[in-house]
Amino acid sequence: MDRRLLEITGYSAIGVAVLVAILFLFVDRHVDTAAYSLGGTFWYDVAEVVSLIGDHDWYNAWLLTGFFAGGVLALGRGLTPGVRNLLYLCVAVSIAMLIGETLKWFFGRYRPQAMLEQAKYGFAWFESKGIKHSFPSGHTMRLFSAAMALGLIWPKARWPLLGLAAVVGISRVMVTRHYPSDIVAGAFVGIFCALWTWRIMQGWRGGPATK
Repeated sequence: MDRRLLEITGYSAIGVAVLVAILFLFVDRHVDTAAYSLGGTFWYDVAEVVSLIGDHDWYNAWLLTGFFAGGVLALGRGLTPGVRNLLYLCVAVSIAMLIGETLKWFFGRYRPQAMLEQAKYGFAWFESKGIKHSFPSGHTMRLFSAAMALGLIWPKARWPLLGLAAVVGISRVMVTRHYPSDIVAGAFVGIFCALWTWRIMQGWRGGPATK
């Protein structure tokens, strides 16, 4: 096991937990109350379009296509660097999505709409349907896991990709689908799922490679 990565993950988890707690107690409600006033404006419409980049159904479609293509190419050409990287990307995002759905079910956090329309704020625990599906942000997890994975493959593109993921996360707050703390937690899960998947798969023969 990579001790340095383990330490970084642990310290980062502590820092994120503290930040999430601060946001939950002092920031989230105020930010989403302000975001609610954007409804019907140009910025709200832009945020809605931007947030579609992390759409769940779209990701399911390209993951299925990626795994299928990777399998066919592996059988035809073997595990070339391109095939290994494609499979790594699909695995990293899939793991992030699986962990994210588990966390959503565990916490069962009310979405901002529940606070704004029903005065419900906090966690229902072990529920993840409808308005109880906010923490962490799935769009943010998917984008950050994909951005980090691609950034490990193409280091020069890492920061622009992570910047795009951050913009999508912000858009989810602007359309009052998530709180800032949901975005922070989603980014953490996405980034470290990509990092750990990279580290584990590199330990195998024919793991992913930087270009």
